[in-house]
Amino acid sequence: MKQSFKLSLLALFVSSGITHAANPVSGWYAGIMLGGSYAPKINLNFINPITRVSEKATLSYSGLGNIAGQVGYRFFDNYRLEGQLLYNSSEYQTLTIGGFTINSPSHSTGLRMKGSTGTGAFMFNGFYDFVTPGRESSFSPYVGLGVGYARVNNTLKLYFNNELVPNSRLSNNTSSPAIQAILGAAYFLDDFTWFGLDFRYLTTKKINDLDSRVQFGSINLSFNGIFNCA
Repeated sequence: MKQSFKLSLLALFVSSGITHAANPVSGWYAGIMLGGSYAPKINLNFINPITRVSEKATLSYSGLGNIAGQVGYRFFDNYRLEGQLLYNSSEYQTLTIGGFTINSPSHSTGLRMKGSTGTGAFMFNGFYDFVTPGRESSFSPYVGLGVGYARVNNTLKLYFNNELVPNSRLSNNTSSPAIQAILGAAYFLDDFTWFGLDFRYLTTKKINDLDSRVQFGSINLSFNGIFNCA
């Protein structure tokens, strides 16, 4: 009985995907996006909070995530322009100075750190949807490119035996232009609403406090809906 029910659901999903022809409606739309992200390790000039001396260091991140909201306009079936507000947070994982590595476990009896890079950005994105009106498919790949401005916040604290190390708290804020590349696919529930699954890579210019760019890749799920049809 359960197997028959699963097969029925599968047949219904497949048949609905085959019989529904995507004819996207032009007009204003709004949506939300959630994703998981990962930032590559960076080399930086690190101001040691204890000695106040600049040292060469390597910082690695653990994976985390982002959230965004967007408002845009679809026109000529295949083109979209949108404004997007995005926030991404990447937690520090290890900081290596010389041959010494400081880790970021939640609890440790030795020296550990706690920190993150938070990136808030406003992006202006342009998309091209590879959709043919009337085609018997609900799926449509798309590509996009975004330009904008980011506000980057870095925070760091050092702990020893779970006690905050004096003078080890660091925090800075920096603004920088940013760009992002987008590659994904959309699934149209109907002509007015669609889900998107995509990969995005965002990078800023060189951040002086890090002596490096802030960059991260993310896999995102978005939902958008037309609210003013043209």
